[in-house]
Amino acid sequence: MTVGAGVAPGVRLVALPLPFALRVINAYLVEGPAGWALVDTGLHTEEAEGALRARLAESGVELSDVARTFVTHVHPDHIGMAGTLEAAGAEIVMHGPEADHARVLWAGDTKLVDDSARFFAGHGMPPDVDDQMRSAWLGIGRRVDRLGAISRVSDGDLIELAGRTVRVIWTPGHTDFHACLYDETERILYAGDHVLPHITSNISLYPWSRDDPLSDFLTALRAVRTLDVRRVLPAHGDPFDDLAGRVDELLEHHHARLETVAELVRGRERDAYAVCRDLFPVLRSAHEERFALAETLAHLRYLERRGRVREIPGGPARWVAS
Repeated sequence: MTVGAGVAPGVRLVALPLPFALRVINAYLVEGPAGWALVDTGLHTEEAEGALRARLAESGVELSDVARTFVTHVHPDHIGMAGTLEAAGAEIVMHGPEADHARVLWAGDTKLVDDSARFFAGHGMPPDVDDQMRSAWLGIGRRVDRLGAISRVSDGDLIELAGRTVRVIWTPGHTDFHACLYDETERILYAGDHVLPHITSNISLYPWSRDDPLSDFLTALRAVRTLDVRRVLPAHGDPFDDLAGRVDELLEHHHARLETVAELVRGRERDAYAVCRDLFPVLRSAHEERFALAETLAHLRYLERRGRVREIPGGPARWVAS
């Protein structure tokens, strides 16, 4: 699908390539009475920048015509080309706390990556896998533009995209301060990675995470389910219409996954990496190793906070049903 294809009134999908198993991220070009805006930016590779410029040009739009870009969250495939758009004249807008985290995560040092590597090692990730994960993470960070000015917005704020009014909705879980945009007039939800049509968002526990990311995510899912939405524009996969139905599927998925995790530590002590490899027997890259272990830890934390499992400190830490 190219930018020429409208996916909602005044909105066109801009498919940008990714060098991952997940091959594409959807950015959205928004046309309104004040011109043009963009939601999300893609990872900054030569191929992706070329695709962005080419897809915009198909509608007679130059990079410099994009007046405002909203970034849903800190992940590199969403924020990677923000600096390029800013240099071309766009105002970069983010949920304020997520912008703060972006500045730390993409500061050009290794602190958060090193903290995570130690954290994962403490939960059973083998040293060679941990080293590969760390190297892959640092490598992808080189595909994120240096961040300049970011305009901060808050949960519930009404903001303008090309002269169209949308509301910022804090939807934590995938990241701590991920935000969606809701166009109440057109009944459109710019969903980022909060609600995806064919896959489940990665819900991860890191050393810096909020206490219970999966609980945050499930609560945020239930909240967006009540919105009057006729079109969901996700960051991955095709736009779709049945928001409530998809939310119900995701809630059921995580309920089933929690039961599986609880069963995997029933009657025996196991580290999180061992549980992770039962949940995700096929992991094709260091990035997938990280996502799988961090998601397993998020499910264990959720169960721990409800008294169903407990963590036994050690090297590595082990988990067992309570």
